[in-house]
Formats: sequence, C-alpha cells, structure tokens
Amino acid sequence: MTRRDEQRAATASRIVEAAVECLVANGFAATSTVEVQNRAGVSRGALLHHFPTREQLFAAAVHRLVELNLEAMREELAGAPPGLDPVARGIWVMRRASTRPTFGTELELWGASRADPNLHAALRVAEQAVRKDLYQMIDEIFGTEISQAANYQVLVELSVQLVRGLSITSLLYRGDPGREPLIEEWTRVARLLLAQEPMSDQPERPRSAS
Repeated sequence: MTRRDEQRAATASRIVEAAVECLVANGFAATSTVEVQNRAGVSRGALLHHFPTREQLFAAAVHRLVELNLEAMREELAGAPPGLDPVARGIWVMRRASTRPTFGTELELWGASRADPNLHAALRVAEQAVRKDLYQMIDEIFGTEISQAANYQVLVELSVQLVRGLSITSLLYRGDPGREPLIEEWTRVARLLLAQEPMSDQPERPRSAS
C-alpha cells in the first residue's frame, strides 16, 4: 500500500469506529451521519467518499461490531471459570459475550432493518462476510472434541438463538438474575443432545461470502 492508501484506510477506519461509538452510546435512532462525521473529525466530503450512503456506513459498523463481539468471546474464554466442562464453558462464554453493549447494538441494527430494505440488504452483505469467522470462533470456545460430536451444529444454532433471545428479553428484565437459570437448563439439555444419535437434518455449515 502507498502512504496515500494507508491514509485512506485510516480515515475509513476512524469513521467506522466513530459510528460504532455513536451507536453503542446513543442507539440507532439517535445516531446521525453528521454526529458520526463530527466524532470522527472528518469533512462531509471525506465521509461521503468512503461511505456514500447511510446504509453503507451502518453495514460497515455491523462488520466492526461483529469483530468486537468475536474479541469479546476470546476475552470471556480467557476468563472462563476453571473446572467447567467444554459444553458448559462454551455456553457460558457465548452468554457472557452476549451481555456486552456491542452485541445489543448489533441486534438493534438488525431490528431497525426490518422496515428498511436498503439497510437490511447492506447488513446481510456485512453479516455474510464475517459469518464464517463467527462460527470458527464458536468452534474454538467449545473445543475440538465437542465441535466434532454428533448434533453439534444443532447445538450451535440453538445456542446462538438462545443468547440472542436472552439479550432481547434482558431489556425488559434488566438486572433480573432469574433469567440466567435458562442457561443452566440449556447446558443440561445440550449435554443430552450431544449424547443422542445424529439428527437426520443438520443445519448447513456456514460458508464465507467469497
């Protein structure tokens, strides 16, 4: 890369980081491109050069949010309580990472895209670009033995949907510890699922966007 290319990449990165900061702090509805521009410290022309539309900007923000959520999984894996078996550890890490503000922000953007076809299309492209990395990270937190077990893909898909659902309902039951027993119950069910004969219809393994 030339120095000019590096400067352009740095500017684009600064804009995306500013967008993520605005979204996490203020939410989607209160985040404007003007606020992102001001927080990034760039001109209007620079913003539009890198991200001609609002949808493209937020798609880039989702890409970065997923990266941050992957980093959160790595951090939670490093800090997982000792003594957990691989199933309990994997589900614990996924749930802990889902309590990060960046995870809730990602879900908020997906919710906003329900009535915005352009935003939805842009987010789908961003999600597909990092989907394979997400599932590779999940494989890592469960470990090789579990990730090669029968019904593992079913376990992963159900676990992903569970932590997403808990993240949404936690907005209604903020600080209510009574929601966490669901994680303990799911851990017990997950062990039973892995011990069963392979299910006939396994979810398809995620593929990269390329």
